[in-house]
Parts: sequence; C-alpha cells; structure tokens
Amino acid sequence: MLVDGNRLFKSRSFVPLALLPVVILALPDSSRAAVQLGDSGAAVVQWLALAVSLTGLFVRCAAVSYAPDGTSSRDTRALRAPSLNTTGMYSIVRHPLYLGAGLMWIGIAMSLRVWWLVVIVALAYWIYVERLVIVEEAFLAEHFPMEFQRWASRTRAFLPRLTDWVPSTGYFQIKRLSSEHNGLLTIGVAFPLLQYLENLWLVGRPWHDWHAAHSGLMTLLEVTVTISLACILLRRLPWSSASPRESDAHSGY
Repeated sequence: MLVDGNRLFKSRSFVPLALLPVVILALPDSSRAAVQLGDSGAAVVQWLALAVSLTGLFVRCAAVSYAPDGTSSRDTRALRAPSLNTTGMYSIVRHPLYLGAGLMWIGIAMSLRVWWLVVIVALAYWIYVERLVIVEEAFLAEHFPMEFQRWASRTRAFLPRLTDWVPSTGYFQIKRLSSEHNGLLTIGVAFPLLQYLENLWLVGRPWHDWHAAHSGLMTLLEVTVTISLACILLRRLPWSSASPRESDAHSGY
C-alpha cells in the first residue's frame, strides 16, 4: 500500500485522465437524461453540479491561503514538512485539499447527469486518495509523532467538524491563493467541454447553435480563463516572492 501510495503521489496530476474512457461511455446516458429532465431540469442539475465543484474549490482556497510556506503545495517530487499545520482548515479536517479536490471532481461528474458515473468517480477518487493519505500520514507520524497523534485523534480525515475550528496561525498570502487558479480553470473548462462533447458525439448541433444555447457555460469558461491568466501574471510579478516548492502531508490534488 505504501509503495502504491508513493507512486500515485508522484503521478497524481495525471490520474484523473484515467477516467476519460468512462466519461465517454457515459455520454449516451447523459443525452437521454437531458431529454428526460427537460431544459429546466437539466439546468438545475448543472447549477447543483457547479455549486458542488465551487464548494470544493473554496475549501482548497481556504486551506492554502493561510498555510505556512513549505506546506500545502502542488509539488509531486517528494514529501517534506517543515511544520505540522493544525490550524485553520486543518483544525476541522485533516485533508482539506483532498476533500476539496474530491468535491470538484464529483461536481464535474454530476454535470453529465449520470448517476453511475458519479458513483464511479467518487469510488475511484476514494481508492486513489486513500493510498496517498496512508503515505502522507505515515510520513507525518514519523516526523511529528506526538503532535500528529494528538491532532489525528481529535480531527477527522475527511468529514469536517466545524466546532473544532481554530483560527489559522499563518497569514493570508495572495500568491498561495493564486496557485489554485488551476482548479478554477479545470472547472471552467470541464463543464462546457463535457457538454460540447455530448453534443458532438450524439447530437451534432453546429457550433454556433450550441454556443447560443449554452451562453452561461461559455461565460463561465471566459471568466475562469481570464482569472487564471491574471493569477499566472500575479505569480510572475517581481514583488511576489516565491515560496518554496515543497509539500507536506497536506498537499493533495
């Protein structure tokens, strides 16, 4: 299990691509569900799915914005932990980044209106994350034995307990927050892309007609691309000092 977890840690950015064939298989059922729900019903599902994904992104942003330097990064090369983060989002749940990413991907799967696709994505994500958590928590238990045991005994792994909230000891870092532009862009691209693939695969509506019928999704794409580009620019400004590209057990995408 530890060996599998280490391998997944180093390649975790590419793991979601493994579900692409399942998504393609779900497209016919998605089209049928859209017909059964009607325009209003399909729109409700889309908004609900988007709300779930954005909630996941919010959880991630809240975790990274106040995280100390050297923690909660996207580095996939090695586990390093200059400190154990137990305040802020980490005071109510041990793995807020994995929780947030899971909600993002479940929301994206929900956008296709196929229940079994949501189940498969959720189960696949759980199996994948479980192995990463084993590796990361073993690392923390080795480097912070007493502190980790106290924290793990009172803080759930994935189910937040809001009554345990402890204000973050870190300070707000706009550059750390801007690192989550990838998640925002993923949401902004995935929602319209999946709907267009469904159209391309099964309906064949011309681009102009499809674009006109899905103006909301295209606005979402345009807004997220604009924000993502602004975040990339922000991170390249000379006054925005770079934080170490390290990761501890609070990494996770």
